[in-house]
Amino acid sequence: MNRTSVKFSRRAARIVGSLCGLGLACLTAGCSQANSDPPVDEVEDLGKPGSDAATASGESVLVINEVYPHGSDVNTDPDFIELYNRGSGQISLRGYKVRDDGGTWTTLADDAVIAAGGSYLINCDDEAKSGLDGAHVPFKLGGSGDQAHVAGPDGKELDSVTWGSGAVEVPKGQSLGRLPDAKGPFKVLKKPSRGESNR
Repeated sequence: MNRTSVKFSRRAARIVGSLCGLGLACLTAGCSQANSDPPVDEVEDLGKPGSDAATASGESVLVINEVYPHGSDVNTDPDFIELYNRGSGQISLRGYKVRDDGGTWTTLADDAVIAAGGSYLINCDDEAKSGLDGAHVPFKLGGSGDQAHVAGPDGKELDSVTWGSGAVEVPKGQSLGRLPDAKGPFKVLKKPSRGESNR
C-alpha cells in the first residue's frame, strides 16, 4: 500500500468515526428527550377545581331570607330578620353575629340552632325579651332605608341586604325577601311571612 492510500484510509477512518460519534450523540439526545418530563404547559393539572366547584364552595348555607322594617309594635309586630339554613345539617349559631347599618355587631345566643331547611327569627325590637319566639337584638330596622348583615364566629360576613337610599324601596306593611324562598334574589313581598315560606 502506498502513502497516498494510507493517508486516504486514515482520513476516511476519522470521517467515519466523527459521523458515528455524531449519530451516537443524536441518538442519546433523542432517548434523553423521550424519557424526560413534558413541558409544564403541556401537563394537565387534574387537581385544580373547576369554576363551578369554586362557586359552589364559596356560597354560604346560612343566608338572610327576609327582612321586615315596618314593625308596628315591639311586642306583637316587631321588625325582624329571618335567617335560613340551606344546608343538609343543623347549624349552631354559637358565636354568630348580626347588625344593621350602625356597624355594631350583636352576638346571638349560644344555644341557638337552625335545623336543615329551617329558619331562625331575630326580633329587631330593642328589647331584651318578649312573648315572641326568636332572638332579640338592641336595634330596630329603618323603614326608609337600612341594612342587615350576618357574620360567622370568625367575623367573616356571610350575607347582607340593603334597602332604601338608592336601593330597593320597601313600602310600609311589606317586607323584602328571597324569591324563590331561600334561593332567589331579594324582592319586595306584599305581606311579611314571619317564620313561613316567602311568597
